[in-house]
Amino acid sequence: MTKKLLSNIPLKLMSVIIGIVVWLLVVNIDDPIVSDTIQGVTVTIKNEAYVESAGLMCLVEEDQDVISVTVKGKRSVVDNIKASDIKAVADLTQITNMRTTPVMVPISVSCPGISPANIKSDPLNMSISLDDKMTLEFLVTVSSGESTPGKGYEIGSLTASPEKIKITGPQSLIQKIDKVIATVNLDGKTEDAVLLADLKIIDKNQEELEPRQMGYLKFYNTDQSVSVAVDLWKVKNDIKIHAGYVGYPEDGYKVEKITLTPGSLTVAGTDEALQALADEGNTITIPDEYIDVSGRNEDFETKIDISELLPGDIKLTDGSNSTVIASVSILQQNSQEYSIPTLNIEPQNVEKGLNAVFETDSIQVRIKATSKELSQLKDTDIKASIECSGRKEGTYTIPVNIVLPDGYELVNDVSTVVKLVADAETQNADNE
Repeated sequence: MTKKLLSNIPLKLMSVIIGIVVWLLVVNIDDPIVSDTIQGVTVTIKNEAYVESAGLMCLVEEDQDVISVTVKGKRSVVDNIKASDIKAVADLTQITNMRTTPVMVPISVSCPGISPANIKSDPLNMSISLDDKMTLEFLVTVSSGESTPGKGYEIGSLTASPEKIKITGPQSLIQKIDKVIATVNLDGKTEDAVLLADLKIIDKNQEELEPRQMGYLKFYNTDQSVSVAVDLWKVKNDIKIHAGYVGYPEDGYKVEKITLTPGSLTVAGTDEALQALADEGNTITIPDEYIDVSGRNEDFETKIDISELLPGDIKLTDGSNSTVIASVSILQQNSQEYSIPTLNIEPQNVEKGLNAVFETDSIQVRIKATSKELSQLKDTDIKASIECSGRKEGTYTIPVNIVLPDGYELVNDVSTVVKLVADAETQNADNE
């Protein structure tokens, strides 16, 4: 038996060697060792508290948080590796020198099924900048954007909770912040509500911070959102305006009337405030001292900011002009102003083929006489005409000839704007 085992040793060794070689060939042909480079591997920063404890924060240089990784191993393993399978970490505790610019942080990479010796990142280090840590407090500005409440309602108030927030981040970024905005969508809403709104950070160039920049910021007592209390007010139309005056015109003159433009307002308010306004006859009163006629001997205008005079919890509707113009008519004693419809003005000597069209519906004529005579004068007693001879098609300001009964005197010259246009027959003839 022993002789059989010891016989033909060289042949048996050769058989073993050939078997090993064949096995290696089979293994390498069937599942060879290969290398592959995986793109788009995201690097995670670890131990940020290490630099923050020194009053610093890190800013990653552009494109430094995405790397490529080369792995080596069996094809059956390597071919199935995805970027998400690879763990890439930049550990800030591995910084050797915080005073360099930029600061270099070693990147360590690992992947299941791949030995540390067979995996390598490119680049080997992450480039970061260190900046002083800064905390500032900002008021939250609430906006409804382009959204609008339902018909008959206006925004009364939008209140954020919290109304101000603390933000911590790199000093260079914190100092760029101009405002913090919370935007809510109010389209079609007709009831008060509390809505959740995400925060947007706007820089001094009035541009919104990018997601990458937002990632450096830390918000206290909030997760980048706030609650917004929405208070909607009902709209009320046709609110009248009343105005008086103080003082006395120059001797021999009187205040004829005060005309307000606009003559009415549209406001919005709480139910209680609108009821209180209704109790006042739905009228906003301009205090007398806003219009002073002392020593006046001619018409004048005064501009008034009506928003300053609105009761509490009442406001003008969005888009309304807050200016009210008070036009004060000052007339001589024993005179009166009459409104004459332009339909009663006779156009004279209009060129053939033209028609006179007045731009306004009436003109104001001031007439002087005794009080008794003025009380007896009727609008129909005032004759008015304009002279159109020699005028072609176009728009003109033409003096108005006023004829009054005996005993009456015209105080001021009067003119009116007239447009001379071709009549229908002339237009048809021209078209033919």
